[in-house]
Amino acid sequence: MSELNPNAPVTEWELDEWSRETRAELTSMLVEAGIAHRWDDTVLIAESAREVDVEEILDEIENLEDEIEEQDDDVDQADTKVLSQLAGVAQKIARNPSDGGAVANLERLLESIDASSAPGDMSDSVWRQIKDLASQVEDALVGGDRADEVLAMDLASRLAAILRSNL
Repeated sequence: MSELNPNAPVTEWELDEWSRETRAELTSMLVEAGIAHRWDDTVLIAESAREVDVEEILDEIENLEDEIEEQDDDVDQADTKVLSQLAGVAQKIARNPSDGGAVANLERLLESIDASSAPGDMSDSVWRQIKDLASQVEDALVGGDRADEVLAMDLASRLAAILRSNL
């Protein structure tokens, strides 16, 4: 990277709201673009002649950050929707374990959550417990020669309670 010309006018960008990782990514992009710059704590300093180029890179990073946040929001909403559906199915099974539609919905929901990680702020242990209970409910109803409806009702009630407290 070339040094800033001490006689050239400079432009400053205060980036204190940006994470350290994002500022490091910006530094890499500036070096790759051949833009001389330096940092004064969280203030980026570059030659004013390259201001447009720096602004384009800043916009690119900000747009990428916005896209990532939107994708994260979409993922969290989908997880919340699936968990709400699972809570509803668990309540139905707790009341009527012979409800074939609820059992089919449980199987479908289990497929969608099987390989996924814990959503949002939920701890991994709670997520594992939810997945385990849902699988146990399914096993009690369709896993053996004969459905164990009493066990399924108990497990489904526990599952619904855990989901309610974590939604």
